[in-house]
Amino acid sequence: MIIAKSCNAGKIAWKSTFAENTPTLTTVLDTYPAHLLAAFADSESRQPISECALHLAGVTVRLRIAGATLAEATLPALAHLLGGREDGRGDLAPTTAATITLHLWDAAATGVWPPRPPFTADDYRRYGQRAVAHDGVRSLMHAPTSGQLFAYDRAGRQGYFWVEDAGQLSIYERAAPVQTLFHWALGEFGWQIVHAAAVGNESGGVLLIGSTGAGKSTTALSCLAQEGLRFLSDDKCLVRLEPQPQAFALFSLAKIKGDMLPRLPHFRPLLAGWDDNYKANKGLVFLHPTYAEHMVTRFPVKALLLPKVAYRVEAVISPAAAGDVFRQLGPSTVIWLPGAEAENYRFTAEMVRRLPCYRIELASDPQANVDAIRRLLEELG
Repeated sequence: MIIAKSCNAGKIAWKSTFAENTPTLTTVLDTYPAHLLAAFADSESRQPISECALHLAGVTVRLRIAGATLAEATLPALAHLLGGREDGRGDLAPTTAATITLHLWDAAATGVWPPRPPFTADDYRRYGQRAVAHDGVRSLMHAPTSGQLFAYDRAGRQGYFWVEDAGQLSIYERAAPVQTLFHWALGEFGWQIVHAAAVGNESGGVLLIGSTGAGKSTTALSCLAQEGLRFLSDDKCLVRLEPQPQAFALFSLAKIKGDMLPRLPHFRPLLAGWDDNYKANKGLVFLHPTYAEHMVTRFPVKALLLPKVAYRVEAVISPAAAGDVFRQLGPSTVIWLPGAEAENYRFTAEMVRRLPCYRIELASDPQANVDAIRRLLEELG
């Protein structure tokens, strides 16, 4: 089943047999991870392997990456998880509860393609040209338009990511590398990926929720230059509800819109990529280690905030209805995680039920916004 030809040859083979003699999905899912492991072993014989361990929330995630280009595209966003001691600043824990292993490879570098995905043409219509399958133990997603495949086997805590050409990964894929695998793997430990910015300190923080232009990223990034709070996330973070609501910084980066740069000129030297097309005019900035002292990796979540750009002299915080927060948070999260809609909506509904919800009308002065959120956290204890 392993296709280890040139990229073009592999693509032709997939197309010629795509809808012919496809075994049942359940049968293939049962054996598919073993074939992916064999494909990765073939990659390992062709390219040097980069190996590292990420330490997050009591779990060790071992990355094994075939191909230098893929390693360079994956590791910068995860650099804050690579060493030290896991405390509020996010270093390595003295002991870990579990180990997950993720195998990543690049067809352009290795010439190795994975086994043909067990989907038919109809399977790709529900999620925007992506096909997804789960059987309770194994999960699989194939995105042919971007040349990517994700698979995870919970029984062995083994994950697989294949990309046709790592050099073609967008800034959004480099900003949240293999997020689908993290979502599948860390769900066992109660963590969910949530679309939110997050600011606070070791004793507690808030999640800032809203669509593009609401001000959540600008408010979060201002904490890197202002006093009072520290930065955890500007876009996506891990959240769990037990034993108490907590947030964890899975990725250490920022996506800067072009119109933000005049207000945040200190990020210009750190720009590591730019996109003038899709979701136009955004740049990618990796924050670690430059801003490590202004960042926090985990904190208890004390509240959920809906920001609104209002150009006030002083920021104003007022109560918000939980339903308003849910309508912003739920859909904006599940769009990134096809096939997980029901569990994510349940998680989001429980989160807005358990946490106080507020609106914040943002001031023109970033320090005024930081001060208002800090005062709210003090009031919430």
